[in-house]
Amino acid sequence: MEDLVIEVERRDSTGKGANRKLRQQGLIPAVVYGGGKEPTAVVVDRQVVTKLLKTEKGRNSLFLLRMKGTKTERHVMLHEAQQDLITHQFLHLDFIRVEKGQRVKVEVRVVLEGEPAGVKAGGFLDWGSRSLHLECAAEAVPDAIHTDVSGLGIGEHISAGDLVLPEGVKLLDDPHKVIVHIEAHGAKGEEEPVAEVSEEKAAEPEVIKRGKATPAESGE
Repeated sequence: MEDLVIEVERRDSTGKGANRKLRQQGLIPAVVYGGGKEPTAVVVDRQVVTKLLKTEKGRNSLFLLRMKGTKTERHVMLHEAQQDLITHQFLHLDFIRVEKGQRVKVEVRVVLEGEPAGVKAGGFLDWGSRSLHLECAAEAVPDAIHTDVSGLGIGEHISAGDLVLPEGVKLLDDPHKVIVHIEAHGAKGEEEPVAEVSEEKAAEPEVIKRGKATPAESGE
């Protein structure tokens, strides 16, 4: 798979005033750290980064940062992103250095497919958990974990341990954690019924820290 390249420039000025000026120029202040090296302050182009982070895998992508005007480059993953609460523009990014093959801990969204039989029979869908915590190689983070719920009847559920994960991907959550449950009306007096589940409905707005990558500790 071809690397997702982000060109960066070293950033000498720091602080709120300097960062505000950078944002006015269409740039995002960022920091690259980890890998046994000192943190490096850089800037990235807002349009380029925003486009990359809106891909299917988005914030769980493995990026290749390339220092402008040099031959220096390094694989990284997004560790944390700060966004404006109103405009949703990125304000600051933290990247963590990783190697291909290095195992990382990530949060990946769950996508429900199909309309449950229990919903057709008059029940409603209770979607308890919309993401999973996983461990895998940095270059092998799945875009999402898909599961077919069309066979679920009233009173039936799918737990984290029931989901089929790609080879080499380890579940970090409790395997008994309920992902989705079909309930009869009246089982939860204040719950609103969900008539149908589609991939579009499964795609919730990104939260600020969703997809945060963390290197897995050795020995796990």
